[in-house]
Amino acid sequence: MSVGAIDGLGIDSLREAEEARRRSEDAVGQNDFLQMLVAQLENQDPLNPQDSADFAAQLAQFSSVEQLIAMRTGIDKLVTALNDREEGGGTTADLDPTSLIGREVVVFGNQIEVDSEQSPITLPLRTRDTAVEANVRVYDADGNLRHRASILPRDEQGREIALRPGDHTFAFDPAAHNLPEGTYRIEFTARGTDGEPVTVLPMVTGVVTGAILAGEPAIRMGNRIFSLEDILEVRLAPGTGTGTQTSSSPMPTPSVGGGLTVARPTGQTVSS
Repeated sequence: MSVGAIDGLGIDSLREAEEARRRSEDAVGQNDFLQMLVAQLENQDPLNPQDSADFAAQLAQFSSVEQLIAMRTGIDKLVTALNDREEGGGTTADLDPTSLIGREVVVFGNQIEVDSEQSPITLPLRTRDTAVEANVRVYDADGNLRHRASILPRDEQGREIALRPGDHTFAFDPAAHNLPEGTYRIEFTARGTDGEPVTVLPMVTGVVTGAILAGEPAIRMGNRIFSLEDILEVRLAPGTGTGTQTSSSPMPTPSVGGGLTVARPTGQTVSS
C-alpha cells in the first residue's frame, strides 16, 4: 500500500484524536483537585494534621495555574485566527468605511450621477462572453425610462459588430439626452450568438465622500450608496499621491460607435 493510501486512511487524524483524548484524561480540573483535597483532609493523621494554611496555599497555586492555562489557550486561539486570516486573505467586510473617505474606489454598481453641468460620464464594463446584441437603459429616480440604445461597437463603415469579451468603457453624455441633475440607474442587457444572456458587469469609479455605519456598513459617493462587498479596488484619489505617469506616442482618437470603447492591455483606447 502506498504512502498516499495510508494518508487517505486518516492515520494522522486518528493519532491527533488519541493524543487529545489522553490530554483530556490527564488534565486535572478544579473540581478534581477539590475532591482530592477533601479526601486528603478526611484521611490525614488526626494526631499530626496538616496546617490549613498549606491547603489554602495549594488551592491558590492551583487557581493561578488554571488561569494561566486558560489565558494561554485564549492567546493560542487568537494567534490561530490571525494566521488563518493572513493565509486566507482579508475581505471587504473587514474594511472600516470611515478609512475610505477621500479615497478613490472602483465598485460594482449601476448608479450614475449627473451633475449640474451635465458632465460626460464614463462607466467601465466587463463582459465574459461575446455578445451580438447589447443594449443600455437609463432610468431616473422615479423608475421612468429616460434613454435606451444599443452599445454594440461599429466598424469603419458604421456597421454594428459583436462585442468581444473583456473590459470596455461606456461613454454617456447626459446633455445630449437632456438629463437634469440627479441620480440615475443604468441597466445593461446582452445576448450571445446562441441567444443566451451574456453577463455585463458595470463598474463605478469615484471618490468616497461619506461612510454609513448603522446597519450594514456602506460607503457614499455623492448621493449614491454602495455596499462594502461591491468594492473591487481602493486607491489614492487623483492629485493626492505621487507617481510616475507612463507616456506613449500620440495616436489619433478614432470615432467610437454606440458610445462604447474597448480598453486594450497596451493602454490604448481603440474602436472595437
